[in-house]
Amino acid sequence: MGEDWVIGVDLGATKISCALVSPQNELAARAGMETRAIDGPEAVTERIAAALRELRAQAPGDARIERVGVCSPGPLDHTTGMLYDPPNLTGWRNVPFAALLGKALGLPVLLEHDAKATALAEFHLGAGRGARSMALIIAGTGVGAAIIVNGKLYRGPHDSAGEVGHITVDLNGPICTCGSNGCVEAYAGGPAIMRAYTYATRHAVSSAGEVAQAAEDGDLIAQRVFQEAGRALGAGIATLAMLMDVDTFVLFGGVAKAGELLMAPTRAAVPRYSYQSVSRRVQIKGCELGDDAGVMGAALVARRINA
Repeated sequence: MGEDWVIGVDLGATKISCALVSPQNELAARAGMETRAIDGPEAVTERIAAALRELRAQAPGDARIERVGVCSPGPLDHTTGMLYDPPNLTGWRNVPFAALLGKALGLPVLLEHDAKATALAEFHLGAGRGARSMALIIAGTGVGAAIIVNGKLYRGPHDSAGEVGHITVDLNGPICTCGSNGCVEAYAGGPAIMRAYTYATRHAVSSAGEVAQAAEDGDLIAQRVFQEAGRALGAGIATLAMLMDVDTFVLFGGVAKAGELLMAPTRAAVPRYSYQSVSRRVQIKGCELGDDAGVMGAALVARRINA
């Protein structure tokens, strides 16, 4: 997938992961730090650059490091390397991040949305290996997707494809953060799971993971909340499968860490909301690369794989 060494950077809201990646896509060396976005983009860029210089020094003497790939929360423009106003990077607005980091390193830097980079990693190196098309379903605070069709990222003409979380699955359902009713995210997003459980039990919880643990411990209400979350997610996946003819779906994110608790009802719902000829092809899997997916995806971006 590439003969050169590259560096991948996963720029997150709270932490930054960096890795030197070999031509065989193995993580040869790592570095990490807190993001501290409030310090400002210039200060964060210089800390990243310092870490990458140390990584570059750990490469074999004959290694060619041609490019750096960075994945980041959006909104962003992958063609210009511009970060617009990521809500979780406080104070960052219209930041030419790829240019800033590239100037500090003297290397070309390519920027990509974190979900799309993660999808590339799972497609080429993880749970999607061997598939022609795949959708990475991110189930966390929100619900979204990154779609790969015939081996290529599908962005849409306005770079906004993949909003599976805002497919309506119940016209009279709960209000979603987007202002609509009955969206997938209104059932399967982390805050929605917490709200549903708290409403039913009058017991406040601090995370969807806490609800998942209660379900694993035999709490019938928690189990029912995940059944409903899975049903909604399955309906969204069925719709995406019908529209895009995608048959491999990889679940990723904090809520997806519930594993079969979420995946079993998700799988069960797909045949209810799609043609049998479509549903029998659909495979729903957990991610394989875990926390390394972002930095591995950034490395693939650096290699210009399907970008």
